[in-house]
Amino acid sequence: MLQKILVAIGDLPDSEQIFTAGLALAQKLDAELLLLHVLNPLVPHGLSTVGSPLVGGILPMINEVEIDRYTKAWKEYERLGIERLQAYAERAKEVNVKAEILQNYGDSGPLICEAAKNWSAGVILMGRNQKSMLSEVFLGSTSNYVLHHAACSVMVIQLPAAS
Repeated sequence: MLQKILVAIGDLPDSEQIFTAGLALAQKLDAELLLLHVLNPLVPHGLSTVGSPLVGGILPMINEVEIDRYTKAWKEYERLGIERLQAYAERAKEVNVKAEILQNYGDSGPLICEAAKNWSAGVILMGRNQKSMLSEVFLGSTSNYVLHHAACSVMVIQLPAAS
């Protein structure tokens, strides 16, 4: 039943804690891992330095210089995500745990559920940051979405409040 564990890796520094928990669980259950990172196209990590704000949730359309800066920053964001997943997969391999990697972009909650279903995961392991009630109501919560929509079990690791 729990031979396939999908580990949702986020952008926060706490992703190491999530990976370590997933690896330990996989070792105990003799399971394999799918390490998933979802790139958020609306608020990509490290792209807040782009001079113009996002307009209506789309790319900044101020001028070609801004678009070029955004495109370069996005490619770097993608590259760093894949490198982190590959490093985690290599660490899993070192302790004889089979690990696949997957990086996609879009809305995290639905993509995590879809990947788990397509890969026939027995459990999804993911983190949850403490948010204020107001923030949770207006911004939603990926972990809450996954808990209510996943076709398999979900294990949520409570992380410290995001600063």
